[in-house]
Order: sequence, then C-alpha cells, then structure tokens
Amino acid sequence: MSLTRRATLAAGLATAASASAAPQVTVVLAQDEAPPASDIEAWSSYEARLRARLADGGGGRFDDDGARAALVFANRARAAAGAGPLTWHDELAQSARAHGGDLARRGTVEHLSPEGFDPSHRLWLIGRTTIGSPSENLAYHHRAGPPATPARLVEQWRKSPDGHWQNLLRETHTHAAFALLRGRDQALLVGLFLRPVAALAEPLPFLAKGDEIAQAIRGIDPDLSPRLGAPQGVRRGVGATARRVMQISAVRRGPGGQPDYIGGPVFLPTR
Repeated sequence: MSLTRRATLAAGLATAASASAAPQVTVVLAQDEAPPASDIEAWSSYEARLRARLADGGGGRFDDDGARAALVFANRARAAAGAGPLTWHDELAQSARAHGGDLARRGTVEHLSPEGFDPSHRLWLIGRTTIGSPSENLAYHHRAGPPATPARLVEQWRKSPDGHWQNLLRETHTHAAFALLRGRDQALLVGLFLRPVAALAEPLPFLAKGDEIAQAIRGIDPDLSPRLGAPQGVRRGVGATARRVMQISAVRRGPGGQPDYIGGPVFLPTR
C-alpha cells in the first residue's frame, strides 16, 4: 500500500495525518456531487469497484483485530466524555473496508471519491439493509519503525482541528465500525459513525427486481413515509432516460417537526 494525501473538498470532512515529514498534498478538483441517477455505468462501476476492494484490500492488508480494538478505544473516550457506547455495525464495517481498500488502490487519503461519491453513497451501495447517513473519520500514519497502534490512530483525532474528536464523541451516534489497513510503514484507519433510522428485513440486491423492491418498501415503518426516488446528493442528468438508479429513503422528523429525508440502499431496477 503506497499512499499520498490529497486534500478533501467535502465540507465538514477532513483527515488527520501523522508522518515523519509533512505529507505531499495535491489539491484535486473532485466533483462535490455524485453522478446523475441516469449515469448507470458510473454507479455500477463504483459499486463493483468497492466490492472488489473488499476482496483484495487494494494492495493493503486488513487488520481486523486492530479495527475492533479501535472501537474499544473510541468507547473509552466516549465514556470519559459522558457519551454512550457505540455498537459495532457490520454494514458500516463493510463500507469502511471497501473505502479503505479503494484509497489504498488509488494511492490517496480523502473522503470524497474523484467521481463525487461520499461516505453516505458508499454505505448506500455496500450496506444493503441500512437506512441512515454516516459520518466518517480518517487517520493516516506513515513512519518507519513499529506499526501504529489502533489507540495511536484514534488519538490523532483528539488533536485534529477539523472536528474529528467531536465527531467521535457525538451523542447522537449509536453505532460505529472501523477498518484498519496496513502496508509497509503505513497505516490507514477508516471510522464510520451512524444512528440508523431503519433497517430492511432482508438485504436488497443492487440489481433489484420489482417484487424485491416492493417487499423492501413494505417492511419499513409506515410512520417513516418510505419512498423511492433518485439517490440523494446527485448531479442533474443531461437528457431523459427511462432507466436509472434509484434509492429507498425514509422521513425522520427533526427538531420542530421538520421532515428530514434519509437515504437507504441504492439500487438498479431490473425486470
């Protein structure tokens, strides 16, 4: 795994880095929105890319024990701050692993993919039952010598000026998962935090048939007003097309009773 660090352009998202020398920073003008719903190739390719990285780690090595240890240290920090413990979430873990492997393959460290996909889009593509939108922390270490421990990587966030520690301690988060990738003298920790809105009874395939879609919708609490529509955070498409990717969403009432549309699995309808 050979990583350089690229500046993230996503508002509210940043990366904590530790290195023996200042890392090379290259500003990349990534899209700040995901591809249009009509761009089936872009969504299908990214979904396939993420699943491939689950298998090969992008050239890095997954440290699963270290990922679980990161949750322990995170919960210790939350307990000290008076916040409740986070529960491990398997679909968050898969999404974190996929993104970590993709970063290793691309040789970058950032939240936003060059195509414009963000942490929520990754969960909606990889996590096939969860309705919710996660927040993400990244920590990167590159230094010769003993490997960076999970505790040291989590501790990086305490010193970050960009809200990582506040994100870790946020009381509204109930679930989390981590992925830790290691390479020669390098370590990358991906942390995802979430308060799920709902969960489908069965995973919805990315290539979903009509009856599977109908069953998924029926399984959501009607009080959440489940609906189908274009994925959230997408660019407007050019021209009309009958076939497009779609998303299951639900409505969560925010402060004052205002509706807050929360996304779930993204899928491509099939006959």
